[in-house]
Amino acid sequence: MEFSYHRYIKGLKIFYTSMRKLNVTIGTFDHNYKNINSSVIFDTRDQTGWKLIFMKKIHGDILSLPIQKGYKFTIEGNNAYKNFKAYFKINGGKGEFKISEFIKHFDMQIPQTYTLDDKKRKSILKYDKIDESDGIYPIGTLNWEEINIKRLILGKTSKNRDPKNLDKTKNLYPRIYEATKDMNISIRYGSNKKKIPPIFQDMLL
Repeated sequence: MEFSYHRYIKGLKIFYTSMRKLNVTIGTFDHNYKNINSSVIFDTRDQTGWKLIFMKKIHGDILSLPIQKGYKFTIEGNNAYKNFKAYFKINGGKGEFKISEFIKHFDMQIPQTYTLDDKKRKSILKYDKIDESDGIYPIGTLNWEEINIKRLILGKTSKNRDPKNLDKTKNLYPRIYEATKDMNISIRYGSNKKKIPPIFQDMLL
């Protein structure tokens, strides 16, 4: 018989509600279980199925689990359970490990309020770079309306903002996203925090 486990996690619902207040679709928090330290990513971008990703902070191992409708932590199949136990170094036979205790422990570590900072932005980009840049700091803009006027003069085709750039801004800097989402503007990202222009300083949190 194939392994099958589904359990509602109240903490995920509360966490997602906080994410919605920021208008982000990716959230992250820290998790520790028996000295396995992980960054946890809650990715809700795909409406056909959300994901919970555990990433070990030192070794970089990754465990991806589906979250079914109703905030249900899901492990479906023997291979999925084997990967779960391998990630958390769970040994022993029947009765020595209770997944219900793991869920209780996990639920207690989910923050009730989601806030963004540079550490969390780095965790998100470690999971998914989203666009072509590795940078996490908004260091400038590309105004495609102005650029396309010059391209038209040169006989070149026009270009527009890459949707991936908008997705990155939405999940790293929601306030900048709200200010620019209706404009044909790309945010340029870099690794030097000192290059953040004054116009963005009040929209970083």
